[in-house]
Amino acid sequence: MNYLLYGVDTGRIQKEINKIVQEFNQDYDLIQYDLKTSSMNEVLFEVGTIPFFSAHKVVVVKNCDFLSSGSVDFDLNQFENYLKNPILENVLIMTGEFEKCDTRKKIVKLVNQTCRVKSFQSLDDKDKRSYIVEKLKQLQASISSDALNELVSRLPIDTNVIDHQLEKVACYPDKITVEVVEALILKPIEENVFLLSESILNKKFHKAYSIYKDMISLSYDPIYLIAVISSQFRFYYQVKACMKQMMSEDSITSYLKAHPYRVKLTCQIVRNISIDRIMRILDACLQCDVDIKTGVRDKYLAFELFLIHCREE
Repeated sequence: MNYLLYGVDTGRIQKEINKIVQEFNQDYDLIQYDLKTSSMNEVLFEVGTIPFFSAHKVVVVKNCDFLSSGSVDFDLNQFENYLKNPILENVLIMTGEFEKCDTRKKIVKLVNQTCRVKSFQSLDDKDKRSYIVEKLKQLQASISSDALNELVSRLPIDTNVIDHQLEKVACYPDKITVEVVEALILKPIEENVFLLSESILNKKFHKAYSIYKDMISLSYDPIYLIAVISSQFRFYYQVKACMKQMMSEDSITSYLKAHPYRVKLTCQIVRNISIDRIMRILDACLQCDVDIKTGVRDKYLAFELFLIHCREE
């Protein structure tokens, strides 16, 4: 059986590859290719020859973008012939970090007919929670409901990171509490910046100030914070401008070459916010940066005045 595993969740894709190869009880040769550095013709030669030293040969091919928006630069007839008449001792596992296959392509239709195809997209909030609960059960970890909520809020959507962090938390010998989660799992900087930017945009001054103080306590510099907030608001502006052009979320994701989950959340945040307000906050970011770097104000005072300005303007 040949496979196509695609999607933006590379962690789950790798787990699926591991699951497939484990079925051969170590009696296999594993050969890996990356189409960014190798050609598909090399892959076709590999899967077209029988294994010599093991019962099976597993060929993993990364970045098979020709099944999505990429172009075909190899002998397509040879590939089609292999899919129709594979060598049974060989297993071809194609992977790609794209959201969708281009179902208009003839080769994609043939792949769907001859291969086992699985999609691994980003976890949404509900899926992330279910994934964490299931993983904790596997690790036989006991956790309170409040601690679970805190854990879900602190972990990203990357399943590789989730697995690593849960294995760390599961080492705690007693029932996992909120205090344990807070001690062992730091909120990712991206999440803090995202929450801080959202709070600034929606004039939630007390929440923004609280997040800011937490980040300062973790030794983040106001100069760095104003830079990443400016970057976030530039993204807000780009997404809002695209929405005003009546572009869909998929089109915005493709146009901005951004993560689809980030685009989805940003669309929700800026939907009822004017583009003028986003621009005014960007101007305030610039002024704060200038005030700090020219020594007009102390950097901590400048950032706190920036927060006040965004609340009142």
